This record gives sequence, structure tokens and C-alpha cells, in this order.
Amino acid sequence: MNYSGSITDVSGITVGHHTDLENGTGCTVLLSEHNAVAGLEVRGAAPGSRDTELLHPVAGAKWINGVTLTGGSVFGLDSSGGAIRYLEEQGIGIKMGRIRVPLVPSAVIYDLGFINHRVRPDFNDGYAAAKSASVDFKTGCVGAGTGATAAKVLGKRFSVKGGIGTASVEVSNGATVGALMVVNAKGDVVNPETGETVAGPLTETGFDNSVELMIKRHWKETGFFRNTTLGIVATDAKLDKVGATRLAMAGQDGIALAIRPAHTANDGDTIFGLSTGTYKEHTSGDTLHAAALKAVSEAIMNAIDSAETLGGVLSAKDAKARFL
Repeated sequence: MNYSGSITDVSGITVGHHTDLENGTGCTVLLSEHNAVAGLEVRGAAPGSRDTELLHPVAGAKWINGVTLTGGSVFGLDSSGGAIRYLEEQGIGIKMGRIRVPLVPSAVIYDLGFINHRVRPDFNDGYAAAKSASVDFKTGCVGAGTGATAAKVLGKRFSVKGGIGTASVEVSNGATVGALMVVNAKGDVVNPETGETVAGPLTETGFDNSVELMIKRHWKETGFFRNTTLGIVATDAKLDKVGATRLAMAGQDGIALAIRPAHTANDGDTIFGLSTGTYKEHTSGDTLHAAALKAVSEAIMNAIDSAETLGGVLSAKDAKARFL
């Protein structure tokens, strides 16, 4: 798959990371210069989040200022407070009397025990990630993708290193759709254009097939890893909260295209949909849906391709080198 671009191709979007390679965790903060209309779609059965109810189409909040994606399971949600403090210092947020209240919902992956279960992203880490937010940022084993893994049906020994990735798509009228994805999936990662498995349970000769393993073999949960693929789909096309929610739904379809199986009992697969509204020409919802499918699947590929071996878990590229 020829992926290209970045979620920061959407005007006004910046991304920053805090990365702790020693302990195998981190957090990522996306900020929007423009008040972003937002929606949410959760399809995993085990999500972890904060302040996401305000994204419901009937909730009173009209927009948000950013999103935090973090490792550390429920403990990592503390990092969102640091991003909020940073934005408050910049005078950003809803004006309420003498203060401004930034709106920064967040979601987590479970990376506890990947290297060190006692260290989780905290308030200061979220602040640092927000402060470092830029148009240019790294992918792979950074930020919320630091402790991410994939293809975990057979446990850690046979899993493949996940990470964080990005991509963008420009549609025919000039509007842009970008995606930022943290790939911490139980299932395999599959190139939807070719059907090639780019990350599956490791064998001596190649990647196994998790779907077939789950159907044909008796297996049990190892209990070591938990899963969750997190993501943000952003566009400069103008959307209301219903449209932003449908954009998030399209992002979940992108997960289903590239991760097999997705949305399992131990996944918390969560997608945020954001619209900055800076591109004024009307763009159809179906066009944005198609672009979101492509951007999300490409960002998932980018996460796997840019990941490095860490914590005893081989990257896909190092695993492939052993097969040759």
C-alpha cells in the first residue's frame, strides 16, 4: 500500500508525543487551532476513555480543542489533564467567567506489563506532549504507540510490534481527510488492497492467520496482553456533530478493513471524528466516508511499517528478515 501524508495536512492540526522507551509507554496529544466539531464511535467491548460523552450529538458541547491518546490503561487518563493545563495557559477553551475551560477528551490502550506495569503516562507527560505539538511528528514506537503490539492471539512471544501511524487523502474537490492510528490489536494487520498479512502471529516460516487460528484451534486467553486500536479521523470539510460522528463510524470501517479480527471482547476500539470546517466547499458525506476508509487503513499500515523492535517483541520488518 502506498500511504502518504499526515493528519496534520488538515489545516490547524498539530500532534505531539511523550515517549518512554525504557518503560514501554507514552501518550500523544492532537491539538486543533480551530474549534473542532467532534464525534465518536466505539466498537470494542472494553474501552477506556474520559470526557467522551460530550461528543454525543445531543450533548451541549459544540466543539473541542484536542484529543489525548495514551498508554497506561485507565491510569494513563491522567495525562489528559496535562494537555488541558497547557491549553488553559494558552488562553484556549470555553470562556466561563474569568477562566477558559479547554475540552480535550481522551482514550487509552492497555500496555501495562509490556515492559513495566508500574510506570504510566501522567499529568506532566500529557503537558509535555501538548507543548511539543507540531505539524511534523514521528510515527512508530512513539507516544501512545510506544507499548503497542499486534497479532496477539498466541501471546507475547509470537506477537508483532505495533505503533502509531498517520496518513491523509485529498478528495476531488480539494478537501482533506487525515488519520492518526494507534495499533494495539489482538488481530492481524492485513493490507486491504492486496490481502497480504503484514503482521500476524509469528511462526518459523512466516505470519500465521489469527482468524483461522481462532476458528480451527482450541486456544485460550493468555491474560498478558489486552488490546485496543485508537484513532482520530480529521477533515477540513465542514460537518456538524452528526457528520463528525459518521466520520468516526467510517474510521471504524477502516479498522475492520485492515485488522482481522477487530472489535473483539478485549478490544476497546475507539475512533474520534473531527471537523475543523476551514474548507468551505461542500463535500458529500459518502466522499468523506471513502476517504476515511483509505486514510485509516493506510495509517494502520504506516504504524506497522514504522515500528521498531522493542521489549522483546519483533517489528514486522525484523520478523520478515528472519523469514528470508
